[in-house]
Amino acid sequence: MKDKHPEIYKNKIDKSRFKFQKEYYVSSNQAAEKKEDRNGSRQMVDKAALLRKINGIFQRPDYVYQADVNIMYKNGENIEKKVVGVRDNYLITIDNERILIDDILDIK
Repeated sequence: MKDKHPEIYKNKIDKSRFKFQKEYYVSSNQAAEKKEDRNGSRQMVDKAALLRKINGIFQRPDYVYQADVNIMYKNGENIEKKVVGVRDNYLITIDNERILIDDILDIK
């Protein structure tokens, strides 16, 4: 007896298992983005660590509906904002402003 299946039953897996897998599972060579600051030195941004910090803000016991955070942008700006949520690749402020997470260097 042959144990081979006909070609119709063989499926090639050529795409991600989940829709969000491409966005959130970052391989080690893609985890750090390089950016030059004003002085010309290199800064490393670890996106996975930044996402952990953002999730940590929303999981704190003192978070009710807004969190006061200090956002350091990649261009060197520091701004205090009241953040109410996160959606897709954006932070949403109380003033209904969307802040792109890719533009953030650090958040406290």
